[in-house]
Amino acid sequence: MMRAFTDSSGYSHKSQVWTTIGMWAWVLHRLTGLGLALYLLIHIVLMGLSLLRGEEAFDAALSVLMGSRFFGLLETLLLAAVLYHGFNGIRILLFDMGLGISVRAQKIIFWVFMGMAAILWLWSVAAKL
Repeated sequence: MMRAFTDSSGYSHKSQVWTTIGMWAWVLHRLTGLGLALYLLIHIVLMGLSLLRGEEAFDAALSVLMGSRFFGLLETLLLAAVLYHGFNGIRILLFDMGLGISVRAQKIIFWVFMGMAAILWLWSVAAKL
């Protein structure tokens, strides 16, 4: 929903910040970026610590992670975050290169890329079952 407000000069502005796809794409891109950075940090620390404890500890950690349905779900969510962040990053790169700079073109590119990411994600989930 657009909200109108007036500045000190009497000029009326329309606020569309939370109603556009571009804003939500930006927010989700930042959240997935932070999530992926946090995942990498946790992954490196946990795998490094288990490696330092020896081969048996590393194998035990892997067997717990690979056998857990909870971690299987987290792995599926990780793939969704990687696909979204990667495809949206390509969209941003195209924009920075001057390709598809109109709002209409950006929306089309966004939905095409999100469709491709969704197809890859669904294919991966189906292959895992």
